[in-house]
Amino acid sequence: MGAGYHGGFGSTSGARRNGVITLDSSLVGDRPKGKALAEAARRVKKEDGFTDVAVHRAPDHIEVYRLINGEEKGVKLTHRNLAKFLKSDKGYSGGKIRLLSCNTGKETGTFAQDLANKMGVAVKAPSDTLHIWPNGRMVIGSSPYKNTGKWITYYPKKRK
Repeated sequence: MGAGYHGGFGSTSGARRNGVITLDSSLVGDRPKGKALAEAARRVKKEDGFTDVAVHRAPDHIEVYRLINGEEKGVKLTHRNLAKFLKSDKGYSGGKIRLLSCNTGKETGTFAQDLANKMGVAVKAPSDTLHIWPNGRMVIGSSPYKNTGKWITYYPKKRK
């Protein structure tokens, strides 16, 4: 059994599969790189009260792939872009969000906290690389075999 997919930009096959997927909606990334992540993420067990959103990432942005001039190219999106997308997506009816997206909960990053602030809801995100096994099991850490990371929940903060 392989190590599954992860959302980073490293050397594994999962690192090259990108696209925005709101798992509770009909919108799925239309590029091949997004479809593989969508398949892996659909195997994950739902957590009550959360809408799962699977995207490839960095601690301060996400990245989706689009066909530009016949070539698949990465496009960086901010928490504001994702918030706008979610608010208009019929698969998201409000409430808490779980980001199935590597490093978006990393304590040195800002993406999950910024999204929580913008959406006004709790956002749960992994502190490190998120590996999704073919059976849906998730492992957070540098290795797909051992959990060394954790889920961190960010709550909206009021603006100063």
